[in-house]
Amino acid sequence: MSDTQSTSTSRTYFGWQQEKVAFMFGMSAQRAAMLGGGVLLAIWPLAASRLQAGLVTWPLSLLLVALAYVRIAGRTVDEWAVAYVSFSLLRNRQQNRFLSGPFNPATKAGGDASPSMDLPGILAPLTILEADTGNGQTMAVIHNRADRTFSAVARIRFPGIGLVDSSRRDQRVAGWGQLLSGLCSEGSPIIRVQALQRLVPESGAALHRWHEDHLADSAPAAAVEITSSLLGTATLATSQREAYLVFTMDSARAAGPIKNAGGGTVGAAAVLVRHLRALTTSIGSADLQVEGWLAPRDLAEVLRTAFDPHSARMLAERRAKANAAAVRGLEPTAEPGVSVGVAGPVAAESARAYYSHDGAQSVTYWVAEWPRNKVYSTALAPLLGEGEHRRAFSLHVEPLTPRAAEREVMRERTARHVAVSMRHKSGQIVPEHEKAALHRAEAQDAERAAGHGLVRFSAYVTVTVTDPADLEDACSALEADASGARIELQRLWFAQDVGFACGALPVGMGLPKKRW
Repeated sequence: MSDTQSTSTSRTYFGWQQEKVAFMFGMSAQRAAMLGGGVLLAIWPLAASRLQAGLVTWPLSLLLVALAYVRIAGRTVDEWAVAYVSFSLLRNRQQNRFLSGPFNPATKAGGDASPSMDLPGILAPLTILEADTGNGQTMAVIHNRADRTFSAVARIRFPGIGLVDSSRRDQRVAGWGQLLSGLCSEGSPIIRVQALQRLVPESGAALHRWHEDHLADSAPAAAVEITSSLLGTATLATSQREAYLVFTMDSARAAGPIKNAGGGTVGAAAVLVRHLRALTTSIGSADLQVEGWLAPRDLAEVLRTAFDPHSARMLAERRAKANAAAVRGLEPTAEPGVSVGVAGPVAAESARAYYSHDGAQSVTYWVAEWPRNKVYSTALAPLLGEGEHRRAFSLHVEPLTPRAAEREVMRERTARHVAVSMRHKSGQIVPEHEKAALHRAEAQDAERAAGHGLVRFSAYVTVTVTDPADLEDACSALEADASGARIELQRLWFAQDVGFACGALPVGMGLPKKRW
């Protein structure tokens, strides 16, 4: 992504590029095989002088070409077919349903995990470990046994950019860019960064606790009764914002330091804590205040409230009572957070268009197209505005090493140059969008040579409701907000459980692998 100084004092941003399949002419291997099969079926009757066979092969050829090129809602027909068949097979084997807790009590802890954790789908390989931060506190480390990665989650507070002057706003955005640029090095074991912001209805637990702490003994009984009734029945119109940063470390890149730290998950957790300490200055330079690294019970509470929104108020009240007891120097009656063993849902089911989990339903969208023109740093404000329903926006960033960035930039620049040169040689008019794409590739190459970093990134938006009747209204409101932000969303049909894991949970699941 590049930036430029507009005519006013506010800076605009542009230059993000849609990632393309890099197998053959922008097609995947599957689509290239279908296109090749269609061409062979079309010419075989002519080559074999058996035109009667064309009555069978030519319709098949047209079908294969259509499967490779025709797009419906942004996806080719073959992609829809693969997704539908995969989902149907899982549903026929009942693998789209998940039962835990009282429905499936026989769970075992795997490996060196302390408490067992039962999570559905692609979350099953995750284990929450415990690490010492060095200042007497504990940190939750998410061990992904499938990807061999280790992640830590920080609860952050940020001042925002909507009500500040343009220079301060640009400074904060530049600080975020410097944080990501510092991770674009050959020796950095941090391979992913996830920024998640959740908008949840205010529970009112802090207000209830404040009222109980400041209630005078001499207060009139009528006033106490009326105030308690209002606090018990009133619904707050505001939303609470929760922001998290997730840093993911690849154990393969940090194999040497992990071995020197003792090896295993203990050594990996120690190396991760060491790198997170080094990032403290960069995080602060982006005007991000780390309130604390989530402990195992805190992280389990975040996961639990995402799966079961009904438990949010009870857990918030428990935490408010524990904080009030700590201020008074008393021992809390109940420890805040929840046990790691109950972090997941009791029951969940992935449907074609939504994901049901513990009395709630969620729909996840993928950000398929970012604004094509220059935008200000407040471009995401419509998506992050307050609404009636729970909403989560998750940005996944994968920093590229300098060598990988050079390969990607040169591949893009070569492809754009060849496309423009072929049109010149054939006497065709070069469209303006191809000229602009070539200029962007050249500018990106110049910025890379000047020391800037290159990242892969993707974003997901999840909307959650507790009443199924409100689901489509919440989706329509989200799509309208995305249209106001000039962002194109695509509903993750047949993969809502995967989308929920990427869009609503701070677990650092990462980006999909690039298809070749």
